Amino acid sequence: MKTALIHFNHSSDGNVTTWPDMRTSAWKPNYGDMLVCAAILRQLAPGPRVRVGFGGSLSEEVDRGLIRGSTYLHNKMDFEGVNRTLDSVKAPLAVVGLGAQNPTQDLGFLDQNEGAKAFIARLNERSHSISVRGEFTAAIVERLGGKNIRVTGCPSLFYSLACPVVSVPRHLATNKRSVGISLHTGLGKNMYCDAPKEARRAHVDAILFGMRKWAKLSLFEQGVINEFNVADERLPMAARIEAANAVLKAIGGEGEITAEELIEHMVSVRSIEDWLARASELHAIIGFRFHGNMVALLQGKPCYYYVYDSRITEFCDLYRLPYQDVREGWKNPVRAMLDHDWESTNVAIAKCGEELKTFYAENGFDVTWTDPRPI
Repeated sequence: MKTALIHFNHSSDGNVTTWPDMRTSAWKPNYGDMLVCAAILRQLAPGPRVRVGFGGSLSEEVDRGLIRGSTYLHNKMDFEGVNRTLDSVKAPLAVVGLGAQNPTQDLGFLDQNEGAKAFIARLNERSHSISVRGEFTAAIVERLGGKNIRVTGCPSLFYSLACPVVSVPRHLATNKRSVGISLHTGLGKNMYCDAPKEARRAHVDAILFGMRKWAKLSLFEQGVINEFNVADERLPMAARIEAANAVLKAIGGEGEITAEELIEHMVSVRSIEDWLARASELHAIIGFRFHGNMVALLQGKPCYYYVYDSRITEFCDLYRLPYQDVREGWKNPVRAMLDHDWESTNVAIAKCGEELKTFYAENGFDVTWTDPRPI
């Protein structure tokens, strides 16, 4: 069967999912999108395929269309272009991991969006079921007229073709702990963040805590150009210091963290495999990026989230992950991970895995992920 991959934006080098240099490429990669795309393709092995992006039109015949789920349900989405693309694919459709995006979990924020309703109507007509990220998105899709909704979470959590089982490493409770922080220092007041000032301050508090309390601190950039430049050892040190000072200014960390300290701890990755390898060296990851913390879960390691919008809150609620709103006072993230009920997390993850498999099957996809054993 020939599959149209709709709005897949990954790149690869042979069998490795990698991405271009952030500083020199005209196309700015989204590391999380890369992980989602690669996970879906690993789980399904769809055979012959052709790619088409939203806004484009497919001129060749295919047997089915597979839509990479993302934060499509928001009021700035070009639903006219999306629906034009779907109409050009003359075959059944399946969307994997559809998400709604709003600063807060306001269930009525898309009620007047006719384009969003038309998008969901097309999925109703041409899909056996709709895969969504969590209960918030499920409620939004239902308000837009969606039927046969399955809450599967994000397919990227099963990139390894197994069901992650999280346990707490012994060293996390000791002064030998190695912990990463996923950064998102460019947050502003928009649909992706309801409290940017507090989110930026939380970066400073987390970095300072890590430098003081952890044997090893790794600060993971994830596609913000100044963060990337701080980590890039190919740049002259003066350029890296300039970028580090820009990051510190953005988060209000001047006078508390030096540029040299930021440089010492900053980490950049250039492929999914590199990302996972770096995460495997740590005992946990905390921070501000959904997929930046998820790479810990993929290794069976704990994580802790600082939330500032509907998307990350939805995922944390779905997977029963420990988190705090950035507007809350400081809490020790290590203590929160040590005290968390990870068995409830493992049960929630396993349920999502089964829902995802069921979704694939009822939409006619053969699943390569068949091993029920946990990692």
